[in-house]
Amino acid sequence: MKFTKLLPNSCNFRDLIDNNRVYVDKTALICQIAKDEKGPYFISRPRRFGKSTLINTFHELFAHGTERFKGLEIEPLWKDKTYKVIHLDFSTFREVPSNSSFNKEFMDAFKLSLEEAGIEPTKENIDSPANLLKKTLDTESEVVLLVDEYDAPLTAVLNDSNEFEDRRKILSNFYLTVKSCDGKFRFIFITGVTYYSHTSIFSAFNNLKDLTLDLRYGALLGYTSEELELYFGEYIDNAVEVLNKKYHTERYTHDLVVSELKRNYDGYSFDEEALNHVYNPWSIVNFFDAPVRGFIPYWVVSGGSTPTFLVNYLKQGLEKYNTDDLQSLLNIDSTVNSAAEYLYPKIENMANLDLFAILYQAGYFCIKAVVDDIFKVGIPNLEVKKAYSNIVLNELTKTKEAKLKYVEPFKEVLASGNLDKIKELFNTFINEFSYETVKNFNEACFRDVLKLAMLTFNVTASTEVMGACGRADITAEAGDYLYVFELKVTDNSKDIDTKLSEAKEQIIKNKYARRLTDKTVIPVALVLENNSKSREKSDTQVCEIVALEKV
Repeated sequence: MKFTKLLPNSCNFRDLIDNNRVYVDKTALICQIAKDEKGPYFISRPRRFGKSTLINTFHELFAHGTERFKGLEIEPLWKDKTYKVIHLDFSTFREVPSNSSFNKEFMDAFKLSLEEAGIEPTKENIDSPANLLKKTLDTESEVVLLVDEYDAPLTAVLNDSNEFEDRRKILSNFYLTVKSCDGKFRFIFITGVTYYSHTSIFSAFNNLKDLTLDLRYGALLGYTSEELELYFGEYIDNAVEVLNKKYHTERYTHDLVVSELKRNYDGYSFDEEALNHVYNPWSIVNFFDAPVRGFIPYWVVSGGSTPTFLVNYLKQGLEKYNTDDLQSLLNIDSTVNSAAEYLYPKIENMANLDLFAILYQAGYFCIKAVVDDIFKVGIPNLEVKKAYSNIVLNELTKTKEAKLKYVEPFKEVLASGNLDKIKELFNTFINEFSYETVKNFNEACFRDVLKLAMLTFNVTASTEVMGACGRADITAEAGDYLYVFELKVTDNSKDIDTKLSEAKEQIIKNKYARRLTDKTVIPVALVLENNSKSREKSDTQVCEIVALEKV
């Protein structure tokens, strides 16, 4: 199949157009933003969500006009002249080790951006980016300023309060100068992930136009369902062909591939009414570039390492939260109520980090719905759920090897249909947990941990799935089997038989075995005895599945 090639590793608009690659046309929205107003504008989105492509598109438009916009929506709409464009990309500043070198690197990058804009930097000995900007604008007028990932230099040193403060001052002085020279700019646009106050983006720019939650621009970054079909329809059909060939089947269809894309990579909503829903563009492009690899977590692994913020957020929850909070933390299908000001608090320093807000801004949580101005926030899709589950299990078991240890046993044992082996495996896994881990667990927590385990170990699993007459605790698919688990927990061995009977009765009453599936359904009642509240911390085994029976 021959079609337009993708360019998954490039965010440069010029490269996409000059190499005849797929470009999802967002230029009508871009024109709406830039046509008459100069800003300053700001938008926050997670990493790998198209911010750099957006900045590069603005750069091309203002520097060269519509030469490379032939056939795009903006071509007949844009009548403006060209401008000198100062383009600062702070994503490259993450590894600068100290304040003095950061100032130097900032100066060097700024001088280079001036040269690329056709502005000759002054020969005078200037000691800071703020003073260099002021000196430059003495002889320039109507320039365009584009800043990509303004927050990257600060995020890189959040664990170093002194360095954080030094960098903040340098950046603050720079943006204060931008504000004081407001009349020199035709257009200002800034992108980032995290909100930091007192960098003067939010304090100096009292007229800052924040597009982050703006309903009109909810689909400015990311791909909508309509864009997926319009720009990637032939890639979907190619994926059907590739996946069917790989697995020697005819199971995959156009609709099934779209459904899997939606399950894995969709679910992001950023606007204040949760009306715009978009796919993660990085995951979509990388999937279509190599569909033979399947629906793997492209966005999560593109970060290069486990997100420290997520680990710290979970540690905080597991160590300090009460049972209700733990249940919310472990239930990856739940939502948390929030308001806009809590999702985007202005971070002043290390002491007032809001880990939940940072994880929302980073893309691990998103707006699922809005009811009476209250945002219901949850995990967007399966790709992120798997990453979240893996990190939760690593924290619960205090090991980085849980997945390596259990991924094969979980798939093999569940696919075997052998309930004795399943009971043994579940107990081996549960006993990875310490007394401190499970002391505040209730029934829902244990249920959700088992689901997290199955997701992490590549078993398709869901909690509270509606059946014929009710919701089962956990459903799991493996091989030819569909398991429907009903879990009961007790801290008294005398209640085991009673709890087992309750689980069986619930399965029968709610007709959990009646499922529309081509797999063999196995309804299972299980009872877990949790002795963490009655035993001392020194006890090695604090909980155990003491009964597991097919109904």
